[in-house]
Amino acid sequence: MLCFIWLGLYSGQLFAQDLTKIAQQKPFAFQGNLELRGMFYGASGIPNRLEPVNYLINGSPTFTFYGWSVPTNFTISKKETTFQQPFNQFGLSPTYKWITLHAGYRNINFSPYTLAGHTILGGGIELTPGKLRFGMMYGRLNRATVIDTSSMSLVPFSFSRKGIALKIGYGTANNFFDLNILHAKDDSTTNPDGLTFVGNRVTPAANSVLSYGTRITVFRNFFIESDAAISLLTRDINSRLSLDSIEDKTLRQLSNLLDINGTSEWFLAFSAGGGYRAKDYAVKVNYRRVEPGFTSMGAYYFTNDIENLTIAPSYNHPKGYIRFQGNVGLEQDNVRLQKESTSRRWIASANLSSDVTKQLGIDVQFSNYSNNQKPNTLRFADSLKIVQTTRTLGIVPRYTISNEDAVHLILLSANFNAMNDYNSYFDNTGNAPSRDINSTQYLLNYTLSLLKNHATVNSNLSYTHLNSQAIKNSYKGIGVGGTYVLLNNKMTTGFNMNYLLGEANANKSNIFNSSFNLAFKLNKLQAIRAMVYFTNNNPGSVITGGQPAFTETRGEIAYQLNFGL
Repeated sequence: MLCFIWLGLYSGQLFAQDLTKIAQQKPFAFQGNLELRGMFYGASGIPNRLEPVNYLINGSPTFTFYGWSVPTNFTISKKETTFQQPFNQFGLSPTYKWITLHAGYRNINFSPYTLAGHTILGGGIELTPGKLRFGMMYGRLNRATVIDTSSMSLVPFSFSRKGIALKIGYGTANNFFDLNILHAKDDSTTNPDGLTFVGNRVTPAANSVLSYGTRITVFRNFFIESDAAISLLTRDINSRLSLDSIEDKTLRQLSNLLDINGTSEWFLAFSAGGGYRAKDYAVKVNYRRVEPGFTSMGAYYFTNDIENLTIAPSYNHPKGYIRFQGNVGLEQDNVRLQKESTSRRWIASANLSSDVTKQLGIDVQFSNYSNNQKPNTLRFADSLKIVQTTRTLGIVPRYTISNEDAVHLILLSANFNAMNDYNSYFDNTGNAPSRDINSTQYLLNYTLSLLKNHATVNSNLSYTHLNSQAIKNSYKGIGVGGTYVLLNNKMTTGFNMNYLLGEANANKSNIFNSSFNLAFKLNKLQAIRAMVYFTNNNPGSVITGGQPAFTETRGEIAYQLNFGL
């Protein structure tokens, strides 16, 4: 079935136009690319996982009107594709000196706790005359969804949600104070009566958030920064529960201004940090606390019920010989002491990079995360406690030899991962099996680049081992590949071959992969390319769970056209 999808401007992109230069812009411009792809697939020993023959046509034309860009994208495919919310999204943000207007689909970030990158369909303005900072956005945050029209299935329901965000502040990038307000509310009329989802009635909600953000720089090197917010969430604006059912006096005082009833609750979020930054080194101390249930309808996701204190030092050698970044701290949940237990963990990470000589260098990465769950007012079984430590260590030495004709690079990578479980756990037989998991990975890679011949050859050896009381996996591999450019850089060829010997418990598998690709530039506007990929798994037990040997072959031929007016 032919499926034609036209996607307008992606919501994650922001396009602004400075109107002071509009006279220098072309009235109209048109550019982009068009690609035609033919694909084939074949398998032996297993059912086909792709269609034997398929095609794909896609393009990304961009229209420009006096410097305002409107990029688009379309795809035509033989395979049917379903979308829950087919959309056309576009927007503009023209700028004139210190005035910026927003219209259409925009991603604006006023603060971490109010409007924080959420897509909004509407309009707004930002003003930055001197040190004054003002912004306002109003529009739709969510579109009501009930039925997927392509599959006629019920999807997770959401109301039509509209909101307004305000920002006012004063200062520069290094010294400022901002005050932010967000108010968003669901339209309850977009919910059909009696609609339920997973056994629970979906209710319209309202949310108001007040926050501040500040940064102060002292003596050029010392800085203090902070963000904090109070969020008021009403989970059901149509609830019949009155304020008499809650004892919070603050909510009662605000009932005349906001949507507040018996389902309303307010939450706090706070973060503050300070540090010292010099030319070659820096250190920062940061504290963060987000109460459980903290919600902002101007952000897609929040990690709440968390409290941590971290210290982050860094150092760069004046001549670049050593570069170091570290972070160490303590983190816990159960901020309001509402849970039966509190999970605490040490968090630590470090990155060290050193150029010992012009040829020899080494990179080291380390992380350690421990989790210790302790009971509060209630006692619970030791088997339910969580006391774990996860450690990761990566060491990557590298050696480079270079001259006018060639560059040799030898790279060794060693990674060690361990998860140690210190809990007391007994199975049905009364034994205490270990739940520790350890894995090691080694990779030796050699790359030769022939500069004058425009050729590259690489080879590698790899070994991976995963060990626990229940699982023992290991993989040993060897690979070789290369690229070659010829015909005055018009043609590029490449190949890769890899052999992997795998063993999972008592099952073994020999896996062979190979690929070949070719690309040719017909002229400045046109190009063609081809690719063939082949894999063989024998006997296949590791990958297919006991299936016999199988082979797969995939390939494609593509034609690309770049155009512009």
